[in-house]
Amino acid sequence: MAAAQRMAAAGTVGDPACSLASVGPPDPALVPAGGRIGIGSHDGYWCLIW
Repeated sequence: MAAAQRMAAAGTVGDPACSLASVGPPDPALVPAGGRIGIGSHDGYWCLIW
């Protein structure tokens, strides 16, 4: 969630902690199947870590 907060504060998509970063509604098709995935969101910004 901290990475999503940093992106929202900066108004940019992308953070070194994220394997995949986005803004807007999430697209479940982008999330890889299986494994352990961490998801954080804040103010429309998303960070996925796997």
